[in-house]
Amino acid sequence: MSTIVAAAPEGGIGIVALTNADTKADSILKIINKIVEKAFDSRNSSSPITRRSNLLLPRHHAGVTPRKEDDVDLTGTYYNAGYGTGVLCNVHSTSPSCKCVLDAFRSIDPSLSPKSTSIDLFASWVTLVSTHIRFTYINNGHYSISAGSIYPQGYGKNTTAFSTLAPIATAEFVVKYGKAVGFGWNNIIDDGGVKRSGSVEETSEVWFVKQA
Repeated sequence: MSTIVAAAPEGGIGIVALTNADTKADSILKIINKIVEKAFDSRNSSSPITRRSNLLLPRHHAGVTPRKEDDVDLTGTYYNAGYGTGVLCNVHSTSPSCKCVLDAFRSIDPSLSPKSTSIDLFASWVTLVSTHIRFTYINNGHYSISAGSIYPQGYGKNTTAFSTLAPIATAEFVVKYGKAVGFGWNNIIDDGGVKRSGSVEETSEVWFVKQA
């Protein structure tokens, strides 16, 4: 199943979309965006919500221009004692390991060429239920993390590339003196609206430190 919850709290709008099929996040997003466009266009222009800008849902930003504070190289090796080591790549990465990762993602998303302005991040993440993860840029150092398996050659007689990527967590990167020092990982769960006080490293469920 694919599920997306979108909300514009300041405008009193909330949308829950469910499908009885996997890997339908992109299709659901298109439907939700249409609903939001109609809802916002039908409202008075004095509404406190900037049209679509405050939606709390993951989006792909293939053509987005990052803010100054986001113009920091977040690629590299990150480590957590429990989760291990992961190498984050972007569309401009050229190392052999990143090339393999990007080839897999490009099989399902041809827009991710080296000329792309995407600031998403990509990595190999081999577990029982996944082969890759994608960090989809939201804003100001925040990303939505999607995990799943990618099948570049399809499966069985179906040779069309596909994936099971779906949102599972969010990430917040910490930058000091113009360099990334790590990121906090928080699973997508209902925590009852509890707000934690402290630094990103202190309040995140998992903290990955940047090693290189």
